Amino acid sequence: MEMILLFLIVGCITGFFAGLLGIGGGAIIVPIVMYVVSQQAIPADMVMKIALSTSFSVIIFSTASSAYSHNKHKAILWSQFPLLAVGTLLGMLVGTFLVQKLSNTLLQIIFCIFMAYTIYGLLTKKKEAERVENAQDPVVSKPALTTGGSLVGFISSFIGIAGGTITIPLLSHWGFNTRKCIATSSMLGVIIATIGTVMGIVYGWQQTELADYYLGFVYLPAFIGISITSILTAPIGVKVAYKLPIARVRQIFALFLLIVMAKMLYTLILG
Repeated sequence: MEMILLFLIVGCITGFFAGLLGIGGGAIIVPIVMYVVSQQAIPADMVMKIALSTSFSVIIFSTASSAYSHNKHKAILWSQFPLLAVGTLLGMLVGTFLVQKLSNTLLQIIFCIFMAYTIYGLLTKKKEAERVENAQDPVVSKPALTTGGSLVGFISSFIGIAGGTITIPLLSHWGFNTRKCIATSSMLGVIIATIGTVMGIVYGWQQTELADYYLGFVYLPAFIGISITSILTAPIGVKVAYKLPIARVRQIFALFLLIVMAKMLYTLILG
């Protein structure tokens, strides 16, 4: 009963921030699932795979609910989305193939540098923060959109996130309105999470050490519990996002990035 309550609470938090910031919530879900699964008779080398796969499965619904609510405000960049999506798919496929060949530590260092630059930009670029809602979207070339999507998918496949920490800064750098960045990130998160979930199910399908309440590497109790409440609270986060000034939303996202970066640096230094 306590475990179910924990998953429901995590779902509330995850859904709210998915709507507010356009993130999937993997930074919250993964450690919780890791803790619960580690208490079971599961081989240690499977715990992280289960946590990531379960996180992706939940993110499908939290980001989909967020994207649906954002779309009511006509905030998703549908003209740019197809090329971003194609690039993301290619990036995830390549990243999954190369994940065993490249240094994860090096990738994390590069990602931390990227986040530090992004935090600086979010907190100092006043012009972008003050853009009006109906301002004309900037023109971005097709190769740039596809390449950007590939970067999002590639990094996401390595570190198990839905891409919000990369997609939003990337779109913001190109000059798009912050709320449109968040909305589009939510929609891209659906694709990233779906691919991650399918791979988790396929790779874990033949694992005989897993009990009946697993679907591949997806831990079903966590998937069901977190998904139910995240779907309900994502629209609340969206409403809050549209009531706050754009500058305030950027500051909240910068704080989130700072926490993620600090956690990653802590793991790199002490891990």
